[in-house]
Amino acid sequence: MTLPALFYLLIALFYFVTMLDALRKLRIYKIADYLLVFFLFVSFLISMLLFSQELGWLRVFVEGVSRRLPWYGLILLGGILHNLTHAVFQEQNPGWARIFLVLFLIGTAFVLDANLFSLPDVLWSGSGIEITRLESSSFILLAAWAGFTGFSFLYLRQALAFTDKTVVKNRSYYWIGGLILFIGGSVLLFSSHLILGSVLLFAAAVILDYLVLTYRLPDLRTLTYQLSSSTLSGILSLLIFALGFLIFDRLFQEDNWYHPVYNAGLMALFLLFIHPQINRFVQRIFQYLLGDDFNRRRALRKYSKRVSSILDLELLARVTVDLICDELGVEDGTLFLADKLDSEKDPPDWCLRAVKGVTDTVPDLELLPANNPITRVFVEEKRVLTQSELEVIPKYQTIPKNLFAWLNSIEAEAYVPIHTQDEWIGLFALSMKRSGGSFTDEDLEFLTTVADQTSVALQNARLVRNLTNIDNELRRSKAAENDALEKIERIKRSASDFISIKAHELRSPLTVMSGYTRLLSNDPTLMEDEYYQKLIQGLLSGLERLQEIIDNMLYTAQVQPRSLKIDTEPISLYNVIDQVCRDLQKNVQARKITLSHDGLGKIPKVYADRTALKKVFMYLITHAMTHTPSGGKITITGRHIPLRSELLKWEGAEIVVRDTGIGVDADLQQKIFQDLAQPEFVELSFDEGVSIGKEEVTERLSVVRSIVEAHRGRVWVESPKQGESELPGSEFHVVLPLRQQSHPTKVVD
Repeated sequence: MTLPALFYLLIALFYFVTMLDALRKLRIYKIADYLLVFFLFVSFLISMLLFSQELGWLRVFVEGVSRRLPWYGLILLGGILHNLTHAVFQEQNPGWARIFLVLFLIGTAFVLDANLFSLPDVLWSGSGIEITRLESSSFILLAAWAGFTGFSFLYLRQALAFTDKTVVKNRSYYWIGGLILFIGGSVLLFSSHLILGSVLLFAAAVILDYLVLTYRLPDLRTLTYQLSSSTLSGILSLLIFALGFLIFDRLFQEDNWYHPVYNAGLMALFLLFIHPQINRFVQRIFQYLLGDDFNRRRALRKYSKRVSSILDLELLARVTVDLICDELGVEDGTLFLADKLDSEKDPPDWCLRAVKGVTDTVPDLELLPANNPITRVFVEEKRVLTQSELEVIPKYQTIPKNLFAWLNSIEAEAYVPIHTQDEWIGLFALSMKRSGGSFTDEDLEFLTTVADQTSVALQNARLVRNLTNIDNELRRSKAAENDALEKIERIKRSASDFISIKAHELRSPLTVMSGYTRLLSNDPTLMEDEYYQKLIQGLLSGLERLQEIIDNMLYTAQVQPRSLKIDTEPISLYNVIDQVCRDLQKNVQARKITLSHDGLGKIPKVYADRTALKKVFMYLITHAMTHTPSGGKITITGRHIPLRSELLKWEGAEIVVRDTGIGVDADLQQKIFQDLAQPEFVELSFDEGVSIGKEEVTERLSVVRSIVEAHRGRVWVESPKQGESELPGSEFHVVLPLRQQSHPTKVVD
């Protein structure tokens, strides 16, 4: 076996191993992967043909065919490479017409080389020009190879000219390198430089294999920077080694202990320590020449200081995106807020809302499904997702249409999720770099750190926005409540006006009825008859009650807290209550009830309307008499209230009307003073009896509330419970300020 044959066999073995690796990484529904495997298989066959040709195993074929078999393989490779270029750059159609064309051209050349149709060696001659059969075959093969290779270049040029995506441009640059190696290797094989041509073809195959199976390629600019800095560092190290070796050799070569090996070892040990410093020095020089600032620690400290105290979402979006764009050279970006659509669903769906701090043209994403590969990257894997992954990895090709359209609309190159603890709260969507390069591993690590530092500030800003929204909602609710209260007040005023008008209208017929009834009562003949006497007395009693109800209706309509006009003056509560007790003395004696007051003389004078307060205590004592059986007690007590007590914000006085009656039910205590409370019916059967069916109770208590509140005071009732047998009694509390106030009373909790 010759050395070239061994070389071809070794190349074929490398192709076979590479093809097995491609089969292991084969992805479903990815045409480029299958074309790559086909490309490697044909390359393997070409190497085996060269191996067989070197050993003379192809002599069984016709001479033209045996010499042209590697050429057939190169034409087939050109057609496969043309289809592979289309498939990689997002044209999934394998181009069956082009494949059939390749096979047809190879078949035509094979027919000519094998002379299957017994054609003459010279196919055409004339004007001093002869076209032979073998020359025609060579022309067909070379033209086919040049055509497919040239169209691949044209397609790459079109992809570079009509795309703004950094991923496509970066992959195109690498692809051009692989295509150039393929052309060089093919030309060398056509010109019979078989070994060197095989090496270049193998290099092209390795590059194409890497480009097809790798979803995120290193940035050419960054790769060039790293190679250049490493090369320059190595050259400087070698120069230092050589210079140091020569200096030591010149200085110590006359000494007996000196030996060149010691000199070389010492310099190697010296370089071992200083090479990292040399490398950093060279990197700083390149950074300065390229105008880039790669001091990420300083940038992160600057970023952390700027965002830590920002509570406004729009300002936070502007600051964060601007700093990232300045640091990485990104054109623009957007900050999105991530919110769960249904917290009870596990896992939940999401929506993304763009913060309008940087741009107002980026659309929101209304639905990001939970069971989605992109959602899993953001929520579970918590890592940066690049556009190159979306375009190359097959699982991302099955995303919903709305998500695919949204990704295309925002034209981002990197998506950086923001997490706080275990919750996803936001997303940075960053466009391409201004340099046209792709995001490096260092860039992605920097973005991850930035997202971690942004999480706290973003969470605080979202909390402030939510609190602001809640406050605005409360303000709107308060405004709506005020409007509703104002409408209710207008309705109340209308109702009061209506009641007042109807009460005045009722007075006229009531006066007529009362007059005629009194005439009947003055007739001795009728009054001597017991039957008619009872009827006439019932009529008089009913008319008096009806007159009292109309008077209460009129007074209730007039004494609303906001509309009642009171004429205040300093008055003594003792004098007012004592006068009321004397006025009711006859009724009290008739009911056999004890009525007394105590401690009222020590209370300072209050600014109040004397007539209105007399009506308040008249109604309260009457209410107590109505609900207290014969033999009961009604006690009126009072005390002075200091400034800022638990009852009143201002200095005031408290009067308590306490009885030993049936009490007030707990459910009724909050409603007893309402304007439209239902009439309270008292159903007791004591010997001297309590009045039964006194509907005026709530009417009068409503008047009491209106008068007290018009004085900026408070009134309420306390009673353990209600019952005929136990007679727990009740206490009516009236609290009045000593001085006239201009604002409603506020209870101190």
